[in-house]
This record gives sequence, structure tokens and C-alpha cells, in this order.
Amino acid sequence: MAWTKEKILENIEFLMRSKFETPEEAFYYYDQDSDGFLTKDDFKLLLKEAGVHIIIRGLVAEFMIQSFDQNNNKTVSWEEFQKAIKESGIE
Repeated sequence: MAWTKEKILENIEFLMRSKFETPEEAFYYYDQDSDGFLTKDDFKLLLKEAGVHIIIRGLVAEFMIQSFDQNNNKTVSWEEFQKAIKESGIE
């Protein structure tokens, strides 16, 4: 299977729709230390549950942090997550 950006987003969207009522519920579920921020490890868990292959999970998680992190603190806040979800088209 070729892991394209579209396929990864499709898997994440399926996970979000099937496991969570709202994006906020998903955010706080993956915020493993409950500090209000998602880290690379949090994204790796999300990607694991979305069925993304282990070989590329770290790279994709790093890309997600870089893409969503607006203030360059290497984490993603709820506000940054909301914006990323909205831009991706996931509801």
C-alpha cells in the first residue's frame, strides 16, 4: 500500500468519525499527559490507531507538528488542532 497524504488523511478521518463524537474529544483523548498540547508521541499514537505503518509514523507525526504548530513550540494546542481539522475538511 502506498502511503500518500490523502490516504493518511482518509485513515485519520475514518478514525475520528468512528471513535469520537467531536474533534475536541479526540484531542483530549490523544493528549496523553493532559497538559493541553499534543506532542509528536501523541500524534504517533493517533497514527498508530489510524493504521499508519510504523515505518513512516514518526515522519508523519513530525510533519503534522510542523504543519499545525503556529507558534513553533513543537506542540499543538487545541486552537491549532481546531484550525488544522477545519483546513483538512474533517468535521
